[in-house]
Amino acid sequence: DYWNTVKPALDKVDDVVLVVQFDTYDYTNLQEIGDGRYDASLNQFIDAWKDDGNRRLSIRPMHEFNGDWYPWGTFRGGGNSKDNFKRAFQHVAGVFKRRGANVKMQLAYNCDSAQNDGSPFADWYPGDDVVDIILCSAYNRSGLEGHGWESFDEVFGGGYDRMASIPGNKPLGLGETGSTDWGGDKPAWISDAFNQLVYKYTRVQECHWLLENKEGDWDLNTDGDVWAFGDGMRKFEF
Repeated sequence: DYWNTVKPALDKVDDVVLVVQFDTYDYTNLQEIGDGRYDASLNQFIDAWKDDGNRRLSIRPMHEFNGDWYPWGTFRGGGNSKDNFKRAFQHVAGVFKRRGANVKMQLAYNCDSAQNDGSPFADWYPGDDVVDIILCSAYNRSGLEGHGWESFDEVFGGGYDRMASIPGNKPLGLGETGSTDWGGDKPAWISDAFNQLVYKYTRVQECHWLLENKEGDWDLNTDGDVWAFGDGMRKFEF
Protein backbone atom coordinates (compact mmCIF):
# COMPACT_ATOMS: atom_id res chain seq x y z
CA ASP A 1 0.00 0.00 0.00
CA TYR A 2 2.01 2.97 -1.28
CA TRP A 3 -0.21 5.76 0.03
CA ASN A 4 -0.48 4.51 3.63
CA THR A 5 3.01 3.10 4.18
CA VAL A 6 5.63 4.36 1.73
CA LYS A 7 4.51 7.95 1.04
CA PRO A 8 4.38 9.00 4.75
CA ALA A 9 7.95 7.77 5.20
CA LEU A 10 9.17 9.61 2.10
CA ASP A 11 7.44 12.80 3.23
CA LYS A 12 9.24 12.91 6.58
CA VAL A 13 12.52 14.21 5.15
CA ASP A 14 13.57 15.86 1.91
CA ASP A 15 16.44 13.58 0.89
CA VAL A 16 15.75 9.94 1.63
CA VAL A 17 16.01 6.72 -0.33
CA LEU A 18 13.56 4.27 1.19
CA VAL A 19 14.14 0.52 0.98
CA VAL A 20 10.91 -1.41 0.39
CA GLN A 21 10.52 -5.11 1.09
CA PHE A 22 7.50 -6.96 -0.26
CA ASP A 23 6.42 -9.64 2.20
CA THR A 24 3.75 -12.24 1.72
CA TYR A 25 2.78 -14.85 4.27
CA ASP A 26 0.18 -16.72 2.24
CA TYR A 27 2.56 -19.61 1.56
CA THR A 28 3.31 -18.63 -1.98
CA ASN A 29 6.36 -20.01 -3.72
CA LEU A 30 8.93 -18.81 -6.21
CA GLN A 31 7.27 -20.61 -9.09
CA GLU A 32 4.08 -18.59 -8.55
CA ILE A 33 5.97 -15.29 -8.19
CA GLY A 34 7.80 -15.96 -11.45
CA ASP A 35 4.48 -16.82 -13.10
CA GLY A 36 3.16 -13.35 -12.24
CA ARG A 37 0.79 -14.12 -9.36
CA TYR A 38 1.50 -10.73 -7.74
CA ASP A 39 1.84 -8.59 -10.86
CA ALA A 40 -1.46 -6.79 -10.33
CA SER A 41 -0.42 -5.74 -6.82
CA LEU A 42 3.02 -4.65 -8.03
CA ASN A 43 1.53 -2.62 -10.87
CA GLN A 44 -0.90 -0.94 -8.48
CA PHE A 45 2.01 0.00 -6.21
CA ILE A 46 4.09 1.32 -9.12
CA ASP A 47 1.22 3.41 -10.51
CA ALA A 48 0.63 5.06 -7.12
CA TRP A 49 4.35 5.66 -6.73
CA LYS A 50 4.63 7.30 -10.16
CA ASP A 51 1.54 9.44 -9.48
CA ASP A 52 3.38 10.73 -6.41
CA GLY A 53 6.39 11.86 -8.44
CA ASN A 54 8.29 8.60 -9.02
CA ARG A 55 10.68 9.38 -6.17
CA ARG A 56 13.78 7.24 -5.67
CA LEU A 57 13.23 3.87 -4.03
CA SER A 58 15.27 0.75 -3.49
CA ILE A 59 13.30 -2.47 -3.88
CA ARG A 60 14.35 -5.63 -2.04
CA PRO A 61 12.21 -8.52 -3.32
CA MET A 62 12.28 -11.94 -1.65
CA HIS A 63 15.01 -10.99 0.83
CA GLU A 64 17.04 -13.74 2.55
CA PHE A 65 15.99 -16.12 -0.20
CA ASN A 66 18.84 -18.51 0.63
CA GLY A 67 17.07 -19.46 3.85
CA ASP A 68 14.08 -21.56 4.84
CA TRP A 69 12.23 -19.14 7.17
CA TYR A 70 10.25 -17.21 4.52
CA PRO A 71 7.74 -18.69 2.06
CA TRP A 72 10.12 -17.86 -0.81
CA GLY A 73 13.15 -19.53 0.79
CA THR A 74 14.95 -21.82 -1.62
CA PHE A 75 15.36 -24.53 1.02
CA ARG A 76 11.63 -24.94 1.68
CA GLY A 77 10.87 -27.13 -1.35
CA GLY A 78 7.46 -27.01 -3.03
CA GLY A 79 8.25 -24.91 -6.09
CA ASN A 80 11.25 -23.16 -4.52
CA SER A 81 14.64 -23.70 -6.09
CA LYS A 82 17.66 -21.64 -7.06
CA ASP A 83 16.56 -21.59 -10.69
CA ASN A 84 13.02 -20.55 -9.75
CA PHE A 85 14.44 -17.80 -7.55
CA LYS A 86 16.47 -16.39 -10.43
CA ARG A 87 13.41 -16.52 -12.67
CA ALA A 88 11.20 -14.85 -10.03
CA PHE A 89 13.71 -12.07 -9.36
CA GLN A 90 14.12 -11.39 -13.07
CA HIS A 91 10.34 -11.25 -13.42
CA VAL A 92 9.79 -8.80 -10.54
CA ALA A 93 12.64 -6.57 -11.70
CA GLY A 94 11.16 -6.60 -15.19
CA VAL A 95 7.76 -5.45 -13.90
CA PHE A 96 9.36 -2.39 -12.29
CA LYS A 97 11.71 -1.53 -15.13
CA ARG A 98 9.14 -1.92 -17.91
CA ARG A 99 6.89 0.60 -16.18
CA GLY A 100 9.66 3.18 -15.88
CA ALA A 101 9.99 3.07 -12.11
CA ASN A 102 12.83 5.08 -10.54
CA VAL A 103 14.16 2.05 -8.72
CA LYS A 104 17.35 0.36 -7.58
CA MET A 105 17.02 -3.42 -7.29
CA GLN A 106 18.66 -4.96 -4.22
CA LEU A 107 19.65 -8.63 -4.15
CA ALA A 108 19.59 -9.45 -0.43
CA TYR A 109 21.10 -12.72 0.80
CA ASN A 110 21.40 -13.91 4.37
CA CYS A 111 25.08 -14.26 5.24
CA ASP A 112 24.55 -17.90 6.23
CA SER A 113 22.46 -20.14 3.99
CA ALA A 114 19.95 -22.52 5.55
CA GLN A 115 20.93 -26.10 6.38
CA ASN A 116 24.61 -25.07 6.57
CA ASP A 117 24.67 -25.05 2.78
CA GLY A 118 28.04 -23.93 1.47
CA SER A 119 27.05 -23.19 -2.12
CA PRO A 120 28.62 -20.07 -3.63
CA PHE A 121 26.30 -17.07 -3.72
CA ALA A 122 26.75 -17.01 -7.49
CA ASP A 123 24.42 -20.04 -7.67
CA TRP A 124 21.49 -17.71 -6.90
CA TYR A 125 22.66 -14.73 -8.95
CA PRO A 126 19.95 -13.63 -11.43
CA GLY A 127 22.17 -11.47 -13.67
CA ASP A 128 23.82 -8.08 -13.88
CA ASP A 129 20.94 -6.62 -15.88
CA VAL A 130 18.48 -6.94 -12.97
CA VAL A 131 20.76 -6.33 -9.95
CA ASP A 132 22.03 -2.92 -8.85
CA ILE A 133 23.56 -3.86 -5.49
CA ILE A 134 24.25 -7.12 -3.61
CA LEU A 135 23.69 -7.29 0.15
CA CYS A 136 23.51 -9.80 2.97
CA SER A 137 22.10 -9.77 6.51
CA ALA A 138 24.30 -10.45 9.54
CA TYR A 139 23.32 -10.31 13.22
CA ASN A 140 24.99 -10.94 16.55
CA ARG A 141 22.13 -13.04 17.95
CA SER A 142 23.68 -13.61 21.36
CA GLY A 143 21.16 -15.07 23.80
CA LEU A 144 18.71 -16.10 21.08
CA GLU A 145 18.18 -19.72 20.04
CA GLY A 146 21.35 -20.85 21.75
CA HIS A 147 23.65 -18.32 20.09
CA GLY A 148 26.67 -16.99 21.96
CA TRP A 149 28.39 -13.64 21.54
CA GLU A 150 29.96 -13.17 18.10
CA SER A 151 31.98 -10.29 16.73
CA PHE A 152 30.91 -8.37 13.64
CA ASP A 153 33.71 -10.02 11.68
CA GLU A 154 32.43 -13.46 12.70
CA VAL A 155 28.86 -12.82 11.54
CA PHE A 156 29.62 -10.81 8.38
CA GLY A 157 33.03 -11.89 7.10
CA GLY A 158 31.97 -15.13 5.42
CA GLY A 159 28.97 -13.53 3.73
CA TYR A 160 31.10 -10.63 2.50
CA ASP A 161 33.58 -13.03 0.92
CA ARG A 162 30.77 -14.94 -0.81
CA MET A 163 29.27 -11.71 -2.15
CA ALA A 164 32.66 -10.49 -3.34
CA SER A 165 33.23 -13.79 -5.17
CA ILE A 166 30.25 -13.20 -7.49
CA PRO A 167 31.72 -12.35 -10.91
CA GLY A 168 31.60 -8.68 -11.83
CA ASN A 169 32.00 -5.62 -9.70
CA LYS A 170 28.58 -4.77 -8.33
CA PRO A 171 28.55 -2.60 -5.20
CA LEU A 172 28.03 -4.53 -1.97
CA GLY A 173 26.02 -3.72 1.12
CA LEU A 174 24.95 -4.84 4.56
CA GLY A 175 21.27 -5.66 4.17
CA GLU A 176 20.37 -5.89 7.86
CA THR A 177 22.47 -5.91 10.99
CA GLY A 178 22.34 -5.36 14.71
CA SER A 179 23.36 -6.81 18.04
CA THR A 180 21.66 -7.85 21.24
CA ASP A 181 23.27 -6.76 24.50
CA TRP A 182 23.28 -10.19 26.13
CA GLY A 183 26.73 -11.47 27.08
CA GLY A 184 28.90 -8.66 25.76
CA ASP A 185 29.54 -4.96 25.23
CA LYS A 186 27.00 -3.74 22.68
CA PRO A 187 28.43 -0.20 22.18
CA ALA A 188 31.86 -1.73 21.53
CA TRP A 189 30.28 -4.16 19.04
CA ILE A 190 28.63 -1.28 17.18
CA SER A 191 31.87 0.72 17.06
CA ASP A 192 33.81 -2.29 15.82
CA ALA A 193 31.21 -2.99 13.12
CA PHE A 194 31.58 0.48 11.64
CA ASN A 195 35.38 0.35 11.87
CA GLN A 196 35.36 -2.96 9.99
CA LEU A 197 33.07 -1.50 7.32
CA VAL A 198 35.33 1.52 6.84
CA TYR A 199 38.74 -0.15 6.92
CA LYS A 200 38.25 -3.83 5.99
CA TYR A 201 35.03 -4.39 4.05
CA THR A 202 35.68 -1.53 1.68
CA ARG A 203 33.26 -2.57 -1.08
CA VAL A 204 30.30 -2.00 1.23
CA GLN A 205 28.42 1.10 0.09
CA GLU A 206 25.19 0.73 2.08
CA CYS A 207 24.50 -0.29 5.66
CA HIS A 208 21.00 -0.95 7.01
CA TRP A 209 20.65 -1.27 10.78
CA LEU A 210 17.63 -2.88 12.47
CA LEU A 211 16.47 -0.42 15.14
CA GLU A 212 13.52 -2.25 16.64
CA ASN A 213 13.17 -4.44 19.71
CA LYS A 214 11.53 -7.60 18.40
CA GLU A 215 12.71 -11.06 19.42
CA GLY A 216 15.93 -9.35 20.52
CA ASP A 217 16.88 -5.94 21.90
CA TRP A 218 18.13 -4.66 18.54
CA ASP A 219 17.34 -0.98 19.09
CA LEU A 220 19.70 1.64 20.50
CA ASN A 221 18.55 1.22 24.09
CA THR A 222 21.27 3.05 26.04
CA ASP A 223 23.21 6.30 25.73
CA GLY A 224 26.28 4.22 24.93
CA ASP A 225 24.46 2.51 22.05
CA VAL A 226 23.35 5.86 20.64
CA TRP A 227 26.80 7.42 20.88
CA ALA A 228 28.53 4.44 19.26
CA PHE A 229 26.01 4.36 16.43
CA GLY A 230 26.20 8.10 15.74
CA ASP A 231 30.00 8.11 15.80
CA GLY A 232 30.11 5.05 13.54
CA MET A 233 27.68 6.49 11.02
CA ARG A 234 29.77 9.65 10.72
CA LYS A 235 32.84 7.53 9.95
CA PHE A 236 30.95 5.39 7.44
CA GLU A 237 29.47 8.39 5.61
CA PHE A 238 32.89 9.91 5.03
